[in-house]
Amino acid sequence: MLSEDLISLLVVARLGGRLLTLDERHRTARGFFVGNDTFTSLFLNMLYRLLENRSLWEAVKADRSLVNVAIEESLRLDPPSIGMFRLSTHRIELHGVEIPEHSRVLFAIPGANHDPAVFDRPDEFRLDRPREEMQRHLGFGFGPHFCPGASIARLEANIALNRVLDRMPDLELTEPPERIEPFNFWGYKTFMAKW
Repeated sequence: MLSEDLISLLVVARLGGRLLTLDERHRTARGFFVGNDTFTSLFLNMLYRLLENRSLWEAVKADRSLVNVAIEESLRLDPPSIGMFRLSTHRIELHGVEIPEHSRVLFAIPGANHDPAVFDRPDEFRLDRPREEMQRHLGFGFGPHFCPGASIARLEANIALNRVLDRMPDLELTEPPERIEPFNFWGYKTFMAKW
């Protein structure tokens, strides 16, 4: 009898009628466990934006329906993952730039999420951003590359922010936080606060 745990399911998973390769299984399994860095970055990025402008913190504290708005706006303004590399499968021209076949291309999430053609005042953290605009961010990717952990990350961020608001309502930064060296993640190395 086959177990229904993730690893067992990956061993027998099929893609286009064939079993997954060892590399595909490894990368898929690893994808389910990288959420630690991305969640930490999501949460601290959001916390920083709320604490740097005290009126935002107070607004979310007073109206908990804004918690999910703050999460989505944080994913848009400061996505925890700043990019994904892809390999072009054929030569293509995009926006006047030729990309040769087998070229490594970086999909820059912050660039897309700060596009003024899509987002009004894209460089501002706003709790009043229209819902239809807010839903266009690519903080979790898109299509077949959409993050499988998106729902759990949103739930974790909601629970964590509500707990902090309940237990540390007077939380404040004591010094500017220090960012990590960005490669693929956008987060903080230090985050000094008091309550």
